[in-house]
Amino acid sequence: MINASSETAATKPAFRDALKSRRCLVPADAFYEWQRTGRTKQLFCFEVNDGSLFAFAGLWDRWKDPNGTWVKSCSILTTTPNGVTTAVHDRMPFILDPNNYDLWLDPGMTNVDAACDL
Repeated sequence: MINASSETAATKPAFRDALKSRRCLVPADAFYEWQRTGRTKQLFCFEVNDGSLFAFAGLWDRWKDPNGTWVKSCSILTTTPNGVTTAVHDRMPFILDPNNYDLWLDPGMTNVDAACDL
């Protein structure tokens, strides 16, 4: 699963444990959203601070496939759109404030409510 709703990740079995102990940063310099108007789709590119690097809040996981091979994956948390993206799409990636990177990545911070508050 590529995306996880930040509002419900704490209650969904697929993301609940990862939100507690397997958080990650997904670096980016932009993200894209499609705006659908009837049968037409228009692609929009959104940057933060003129193309500077930033990070999405992410969750990672791993599991063994039927052959016993480890599969590793990550999901980007999504949230309601801000004022810039709301006209284009009803969701957007959750962009973490750089001041919260260390706390988001802190393995000792297992309080899911505190993680969701970021």
